Amino acid sequence: MEDITSEREIAEALKPKVAIQCAKSAILISSLKNTTLDYAKLNQNKNEENLKVVVELKMEIVKEKLKSKRLKLCSVTELLIQVIVLLSVWTLLLLLALN
Repeated sequence: MEDITSEREIAEALKPKVAIQCAKSAILISSLKNTTLDYAKLNQNKNEENLKVVVELKMEIVKEKLKSKRLKLCSVTELLIQVIVLLSVWTLLLLLALN
């Protein structure tokens, strides 16, 4: 009989400790859920920011390509003008030399 009473006393004494441990573990689990949700939100925000940066960089690349095309066109036009001026000068010198 004393064994049964002592087991009941031990069980009764352990109930509050078990309840406290359950409460602590529940708090830890809920905090872990919150941190994973926070990390998910942070990752989503970082992904959105990265997408914005990528779009901006693509726009810059397009602008730079347009600038380089304009520069190529200008350089070709300048070369043609120089060739025309050179031919004109040679023609003028030939005309002066032959007269």
